[in-house]
Amino acid sequence: MMFNAQALKQVSQLLKSFPSPGRRRVLRSWRDFQQLPVTSREDIKAYASGGLRHAFNITATSGSTSSRMIIAHSRQAYEAHLGRLVMMYRHAGIKPGVLCLNLCSYELNSGGRMMETAFKAAGAGVIPLGPISSPEKVHEAARLVRLLKPAVVNAYTNQLFDLFSVLGRRHSIRRCLVNGEPLWPDYRRRMEKMGGVSIHDHYGAMEISGLALALKAGDDSMRVFAQGLLLEVLAQPGEASPTGTGDLLVTDLNNTSMPFVRYRLGDRVELLDRRGALAIKVLGRTQESLLVNGVVVDKEALIRTVNNCLGTPCFFFLIDKHRLQYYDKLIINVAADRIKPSVCQVVVKALGLDNCVELRKHEGTLPRTLNGKIRYFIDARTKAQ
Repeated sequence: MMFNAQALKQVSQLLKSFPSPGRRRVLRSWRDFQQLPVTSREDIKAYASGGLRHAFNITATSGSTSSRMIIAHSRQAYEAHLGRLVMMYRHAGIKPGVLCLNLCSYELNSGGRMMETAFKAAGAGVIPLGPISSPEKVHEAARLVRLLKPAVVNAYTNQLFDLFSVLGRRHSIRRCLVNGEPLWPDYRRRMEKMGGVSIHDHYGAMEISGLALALKAGDDSMRVFAQGLLLEVLAQPGEASPTGTGDLLVTDLNNTSMPFVRYRLGDRVELLDRRGALAIKVLGRTQESLLVNGVVVDKEALIRTVNNCLGTPCFFFLIDKHRLQYYDKLIINVAADRIKPSVCQVVVKALGLDNCVELRKHEGTLPRTLNGKIRYFIDARTKAQ
C-alpha cells in the first residue's frame, strides 16, 4: 500500500488509541511516520496486560516460541482481514460449490473460524475438523475425505504429510492451502507427488491475518493482498531498504482496539514487482537462531538440513548440557520407524557440528504446539544450570 494522505490520517487516528500519551502525536509527513519507534511482540504483550477495549475479535498465538500473546481486533479490522482472505481464496480458484476440509485451529483461537467464514463468503462449503495432531485425528481426517470428498484442504505445513501418508493419491483433493511458514521447494514437490495435488503457500500472522498467497502451485513468490495494511521493509540497521529486501514492518490501519504501528513481524522478506502487482518472498526469520557452544546456528537451516536427509518432518531437537555440563548437546530425536544408522551419519555430517550432535530414537508422538504444528526445538539448558 502506498503511503498517502489518507494513510497518514489513519495512522494518526491509531496513535490516539495508544495508552501512552507520548505516542499521541500528529503526523504531517512520511518522515514523521518514520520517526515512530518500531513495535514488537513485547509491546503488544504490555499493551494487552493493560486491558483490551472495544474488541470485536480475539486471537491468540500458541506460545510455542515464547509466552502466549493475546491480540484484539476491532470490528473494522476484522472485516478488513476477512475481506483480504476472501479475495485470496477467490484468486486461488475457490469457487461456489467447492467443499473444503479445514484443519486449522478452532480450539486456541479464532483463526480457523475466520478462515471458515472466508471460505463460506467465497461460496465454498467447509468441513470444520480442526488440527490433526494425533494419529487418531489423522485417520479421522482421512475417513472424512473418503466419505465427503472435499476438493480443497486448508492446513498447516506438517499436516499434509501426515494426511497423504494415509491417503496416498486416491482421494478427491485437488488443491491445498498451507498456512504458516512457506514450504521449502523440495518438500513441496515431495508432498505434491505423494498426494497428487497442487499446494499453495499462504503467508500471514495471527496479528494481521492473511497477507499474501502463491496464486500458482510452486510459485517462488506470493501475491500481496495488503488492503488495510501499510507495509515497510527495513534494511539493517533500521533504515528503509533501497532494494526491497529486509525486515518486514506492518501497520494495520484499521485496528483501533490494539494498534499495530510499524510492527515487526520477525521475518526477512523481499518485495517484488510481478507483472504490475506487488509480490513477496519470505527469506526467513530474523531472530530464529541458537547459540550452541559459542556458534550461532540458524534454526531454519537445522530443520531444512535434517528434513532433506530424512525426507519427512519426523523429528525434533532437544538442546541440553552434556552430563558433566562442559558443553552443549544438540540431540535430534527421530521417530522410531525412520531412524537408521546410515541416515544418522549423513545428518551429523551435513550439520557440521561435530562432537555435539546426537541422534536418538523417539517412541510415541512428536511434541506439538496447541495449533498442531511440530514443536521443533526444546531448550533444556536452563534447567540443567
